[in-house]
Amino acid sequence: MTIPRTDHQTAAFVDQGIAIAEQEGFGQGYVFMRDHNVPLTVVLRVLSEPEQRRQRQ
Repeated sequence: MTIPRTDHQTAAFVDQGIAIAEQEGFGQGYVFMRDHNVPLTVVLRVLSEPEQRRQRQ
């Protein structure tokens, strides 16, 4: 069970960071999300454990 998203701006940055990571590599996705203040725990989870990602809304 996942907790529903409430911070849609951060969710959009995460989705964009994942797309960047898939196209340009893990490092680029990490930098993008870091630069947009996505919490480090979230960045590491979504990049290292894709099976744990929430479905895009």
